[in-house]
Amino acid sequence: MNIKQDLIPTSNRNRPGTRINPTHITIHETANRSRGADAATHARYVKGADAQNRSVSWHYTVDDKQIIQHLPNHEMGWHAGTNGNRQSIGIELCVNSDGDFEKTKANAQWLIRKLMSNLNIPVERVVTHKHWTGKNCPATLLPQFNNFKQGVITVTAQSNNTPSPTHKGNWEKATAKGIFNGERPKEPLTREQFASILNRLGLLD
Repeated sequence: MNIKQDLIPTSNRNRPGTRINPTHITIHETANRSRGADAATHARYVKGADAQNRSVSWHYTVDDKQIIQHLPNHEMGWHAGTNGNRQSIGIELCVNSDGDFEKTKANAQWLIRKLMSNLNIPVERVVTHKHWTGKNCPATLLPQFNNFKQGVITVTAQSNNTPSPTHKGNWEKATAKGIFNGERPKEPLTREQFASILNRLGLLD
């Protein structure tokens, strides 16, 4: 997954230029369910007059096809109240009716995991807009937010479940010896599955 940079101009009123050291990641939804209200549409919006007049800005917009960055990570946006703005990176998830929200969520989880790693932010500090201001945002994700964060934890650097060359070679060896059936798991192994592997190796006898 690539991140496209389309930064708000430094001359815009909604890009204050205040430096921050983000300790949290704040999740939002655009609340715009119109067809075509994707990341590119919101990238245009956040640079426009209405966003400036409303004093609103955030760091990333995610849809089912791409991720667009609007502010540097260490620069404050206006998206989550005074405390949230000063402490967090804001991510907007698109909810356009012609988009695939499940894919949008997966792309957002990839981005969150990347930011957590780069900025040393623990998953406990991945929060909602509601956490800061009480606003019912992200409305769709709020009832499932813990599951959403669990998905962040299980995201791996190997996207689309594609193994690295080293792992691929080991996988092929294990398959040839009958340890695995040749089908890569889509989720991390459970302890019970790992015990089954140990049993196939004869280590439990």
